[in-house]
Amino acid sequence: EGGRLRVETSDGTWSARALISATGTWDRPFRPRYPGQDSFLGEQLHTVRYPGPEYFAGKRVVVVGGGISATQHLLELAPYAAATRWVTRREPVFREGPFGEEEGRAAVALVDARVRDGLPPRSVVSVTGLPLNDAVRAGLADGTLDRHPMFARITPEGVEWADGSRFEADVILWATGFRPALEHLRPLGLREPGGGVR
Repeated sequence: EGGRLRVETSDGTWSARALISATGTWDRPFRPRYPGQDSFLGEQLHTVRYPGPEYFAGKRVVVVGGGISATQHLLELAPYAAATRWVTRREPVFREGPFGEEEGRAAVALVDARVRDGLPPRSVVSVTGLPLNDAVRAGLADGTLDRHPMFARITPEGVEWADGSRFEADVILWATGFRPALEHLRPLGLREPGGGVR
């Protein structure tokens, strides 16, 4: 009606220029598929079910993901684990300095431009970078955050790279983010072809 939304509820009807869906869109954990994944004899966990660092005591752990949750979880569990291996699809980019309003607007503009070009939005960290703080610096210095390229396949005993090198693991911790949960908005027809919301 005149460029405004008509909202009808049990408490009455009103109009609004905008609707903010503040229902939490990140409750669908994403776990990518890799050859051999179902053969793994160890445990596969997503960070959404992270049991705490003590759970990994004495275990060999592969942490998969290039975002903040991967680095935070790895730094927390590494002192307990027997061995760790951090793998990412892309080389991580660490960001020095504060992340303020100006940096936030620049990140949003990059995502917005991509979606307007009909491309799917990328991960948050792809436009913000990983914060470089004292804990991350220490992890880089002591080798905890020694990044390895993504493996090619999962074996019953762990993971294997294309060159045949392997890492035996008891746990694969998927720090691979979430997919938006926007099904409740489907009737409104707001989804763009590239995955954004208009």
